Amino acid sequence: MTGNAVKLWSAPLKNPHPQAMTAGAEREQTIVEFVDFSFRVDEKVILKDISFSAARSDFISIIGPNGAGKSTLLKCLMRLQARGRKSGRILIKNADIAGYGQRQLARVISFVPQAGGWIPPFTVRDFARLSRFPHVSAVSGLSRRDEEAVDRALALTGLTDMARRTLKTMSGGERQKAFLAAALAQEAEVMLLDEPAAALDPKHASELIILLDKLNQEEKLTILTVTHDLNHPLKVGGKTMVLAEGRCRYFGPSTGLINGGVLEQAFDHPFLYLDRPGGQGRLVVAQ
Repeated sequence: MTGNAVKLWSAPLKNPHPQAMTAGAEREQTIVEFVDFSFRVDEKVILKDISFSAARSDFISIIGPNGAGKSTLLKCLMRLQARGRKSGRILIKNADIAGYGQRQLARVISFVPQAGGWIPPFTVRDFARLSRFPHVSAVSGLSRRDEEAVDRALALTGLTDMARRTLKTMSGGERQKAFLAAALAQEAEVMLLDEPAAALDPKHASELIILLDKLNQEEKLTILTVTHDLNHPLKVGGKTMVLAEGRCRYFGPSTGLINGGVLEQAFDHPFLYLDRPGGQGRLVVAQ
């Protein structure tokens, strides 16, 4: 957490996300850590003094205004920001990210892009099979173990019966599940998602959120997702990072978003906080 955060959280939650307070060494293992990390392009500061960590089975939502640095944060974690100057450190399992080969990094981190972009010319199954590259040598084909990983990823996303469909024949929601299946077949411990539901209709967006929550809880998958939906963190629980002007304004339990003017300060805009029907938490509405 950074010293410029609006609010640091230390008290236990009354109604925590099922994974937020799990005890044990497995849960406490830190997989990703940013330490005073900054990134700039020329003289423009994109990220400034970012410090936070993600442990096994964390679900971290990343929100903030346009241009806050959300997508850049993910790109730096994937080492896709070749242009620019960095300071501070990014650690993967307590080792500097600079020491990782790309295949080695891909065994830890997978990525799901926004819906609505380029559509690869593959079937669902073949696309998922491509994601096994971190585990396959240059001279060997896919093993039975690789095919089993693909089968399991398709089953988890409900795409087993669509395995032979080409991505171009699928709806946006179905195609986004195929991208998710490919990331799962990669068997990385951490999944990064950049606004995965941005181009989806409400039904498919809701199905995607439910699926991600299930993967987090049942598969212990660590998830870091950028979203513009301010109610998404309140639905899934876990933790939330609020970025504004490249700085971390808040990092802690998602329930903390409704306290202390966190959103108002980050977005420079007033919000209403309403009770959901049936006592199912709170709802954020921009005034």
